[in-house]
Amino acid sequence: MNVIETDYKRLQALVEKQVGRVMRTPRDFDFLAVCIYNLTKNQISSTTLKRFWGYLKEGEKQTPRIYTLDLLSRMAGYKDWDSFVNAVPAQQESEFMNNECLNAESLFRGDRLRLLWAPDRNVTIQYEGLSMFTVIESVNSKLSQGDTFHCNHFINGEPLHLYCLVHEGGAPTNYVCGRINGITFTKL
Repeated sequence: MNVIETDYKRLQALVEKQVGRVMRTPRDFDFLAVCIYNLTKNQISSTTLKRFWGYLKEGEKQTPRIYTLDLLSRMAGYKDWDSFVNAVPAQQESEFMNNECLNAESLFRGDRLRLLWAPDRNVTIQYEGLSMFTVIESVNSKLSQGDTFHCNHFINGEPLHLYCLVHEGGAPTNYVCGRINGITFTKL
């Protein structure tokens, strides 16, 4: 991956974090187009966004126009594309979040969630009550079927901290999922 592609991926991740949604479906891209309009008062088509994210067939992928890059950079909190590229990525100690959140106390025993995080982790968990979960299925993750852990809440786009994780019958430990780009969750 070259430097420009790395910048594109970093911009995509920042925009997804800003809107609290990973771009996976046509509906996500429609949502993002509306968010961009609401923030910038500039129109961008969901098809343009799909091309930039590589959602469309590879033959349809094109180098994005500066207009597209400027709008997405503004969505990520920068003045324009040049400001984004020239900025040193900085971690903020504190910030307000409006990402979708799910509190464990709102779940019922037996409810299931699917957790996804980079690069291709896919874990299904079941709520057992009292903020405790059991791993039902794990694909490409260090978590194993039957592992149990405690977790109070899930926030899309943020790291997920698991407490008192009992992994394969071992001693309780703590674990973080999606430390860099966060996780996404879906209630099944």
